[in-house]
Formats: sequence, C-alpha cells, structure tokens
Amino acid sequence: MQSKQIKIISLLGIILIVFIGLYMTTWLIGIDSITSAQLSRSLTRRSSRVAAMIVVGITIGITALVFQTITQNRILTPSVIGFDSTFMLSQTLIVFLFGFSSPMLSNPYWNFILSAGLMVLVSFFLYGTILRKGKNNIGLLLLIGLVVRTLMSSITQFITMIMDPDEYLTITSRTMPSLTNMNTDILWYMAIPIMLIVVFLMIRDLKYLDVMVLGEDQAKSLGVDYVRVTNRNLIYIAILISVSTALVGPLMFLGLITVNISRELLKKSYHKPLLISTSILSILFLVAGQYLLQLFEINASLVVIINLIGGIYLIYMLIKGDQK
Repeated sequence: MQSKQIKIISLLGIILIVFIGLYMTTWLIGIDSITSAQLSRSLTRRSSRVAAMIVVGITIGITALVFQTITQNRILTPSVIGFDSTFMLSQTLIVFLFGFSSPMLSNPYWNFILSAGLMVLVSFFLYGTILRKGKNNIGLLLLIGLVVRTLMSSITQFITMIMDPDEYLTITSRTMPSLTNMNTDILWYMAIPIMLIVVFLMIRDLKYLDVMVLGEDQAKSLGVDYVRVTNRNLIYIAILISVSTALVGPLMFLGLITVNISRELLKKSYHKPLLISTSILSILFLVAGQYLLQLFEINASLVVIINLIGGIYLIYMLIKGDQK
C-alpha cells in the first residue's frame, strides 16, 4: 500500500477506536454510584454489541466490495438478489409450520443453521445453475435474483396475512433490523468463527479479484479461472450475508455507501486497501451512529437512517451516471 493510503486507513482506524471508547464509557457520565456487578454487566453487554457491529461491518464491507467486482458495477449489493428476502422467508416459514414455540425458532443455533442453510441453497441454485447455463452471465443472474426476491417477498406477505397475529408479531420482532436488539447468542460460537474462516478464504482470492477488475476476457487471458473464482466467492458472500442478517437483520445500503466512499478516498482499485478501509468505515458507521443517537437521545433506528442515506446516495449515483 502507498503511504497516502496507509495514512487514510490509520486515520479511520483512530477515529473508530475513539468512537468505540466513547460508546463503551460515555454512559457512565452522571452516574453517582454503581456497583461492580452492574458495571461488569453493562460493559459485557456493550462489548458484545461492539463485537457484533465489528462482525457485521466486516461481513457487509467485504461482501459488497467483492460483489461489485464480480458484477463490474458500483451500485449493486448482495441484497439486490434476494438474500434479505430469503432470511425473512425462512423465519416466516419456521413460525408458520412449527409455531413460535418451536426449537427451530427459540434455539438461536438451530435457527441460524436453518436460515444460513436456506440462503446458501438459494445461492447454489442461482450460481450453480444459472451461471453455468448462462455461461457466467451476471446480467441474467441479477435478473433472476430480482425475480426470486420478489417471489420470496410475496410468499412472505401472503403467509403473514393468514397466520395468527401473535405469530406475526413474533416474525416482526425477529426480522426487523435492529442494532439495539442484536442476536448476540450466536456471536461468539458461530458468527465470529464462521466470519473468520470465510473472510480468510476470500482474502486468498484477492489476487484474482484484482485481475478480475480488468474484465472477464482480460482476466481469462491472464490465467484466472473466472467462472470458478466467481462461483466460489458468491457462495462465500451468501454465507457472510447470512451471518450479518442473523445478527442484526437486513441492511441494504451500508455496503453501497462504505465501498464507494473507500474508492473515493483511496483512488485505487486494489482490493486489500479497499477491504481494510471499507470494513473500518462500515464498523464506524454502526458504532458512531449508535453512539450519536444515544448521546442526543434521538428516538430513531440507525438502520432506517442508513437506508435513507443509502437510498439518496444511490439516486445520486444513478443521476451522476457513475457506474462501472
């Protein structure tokens, strides 16, 4: 990496550390007395939230970056092809078929395995079947992905209309994106290990992705097995998106914002510095946003604010015509 890139990434890292420290400690201001047990319990809960934000930030950052490289388009994210809709459909089917008292719903580990498994199966269908028959036609993949997303959303809405109101409330509470009600039960023993393994595998492919930026024909001429690398990384994306979605629910535009900001800051297309800066920015958006909402006592969801900003930014990019 160049010295300018190192300085930018270092500055972002320092800002992130500052906000993590503020998020962990500012709530103590104004408290006259607190027991050690209360302090330990509060710090443990906040540290778990910070760890979950770090996991979500890294997973969303790397998946959006790699997905944009594969699709050769700076305005696309994995949510476009229906991963969030798959998660919501899986939760709805569990409640509808087994009831809200089923271990498939109450047990966070079984629930995560089932939801992640369904998302990976959908990805296998989309990537293994469509890409192979379409000769790695990304346009066809996106078109079918949009159709699948619409179909899953329609099925979910139909099922929720005919189910019991209590079951509907259960689904709403589990699928509503929230950074204050994270599913930290799976954090330490499932989410973090899976993220570390998959991110390690994706990092091994960064050298191929750097070449794939040049285009399919150029990458193949330089010896890259374009189809295999694409299929492999799309499966990785499905797994990581299932991790972040299971933790906080679907976040549509966070990756779009942070990846494009990183590109503007670094002015380079190499994936290693982009991956680091995108991950830091994604975590910073989550931690700093949550801290500022609590500091100013704003009764709003950070997810809604991120999606609002992301939607406006997407419209700006479309108007500007900044597509690659």
